[in-house]
Amino acid sequence: MRVLCLLFAVLLLFSLATPGHGQFKGFCDGYCAPVCGETEEWSSHPYCDELQCCVPSPKKGK
Repeated sequence: MRVLCLLFAVLLLFSLATPGHGQFKGFCDGYCAPVCGETEEWSSHPYCDELQCCVPSPKKGK
């Protein structure tokens, strides 16, 4: 039982450490909000239900 719990904990930590914060493909790449900021790109996404999927704009010059 301890081995199973340890394996689950390691898997959870690994999924949180990878890009996308453990989200599966098809999820909103940013965050869901009723209104996005002026510098953010927005789109509708099924994961956000009736909210907008707000994605921060890439920073220029880097």
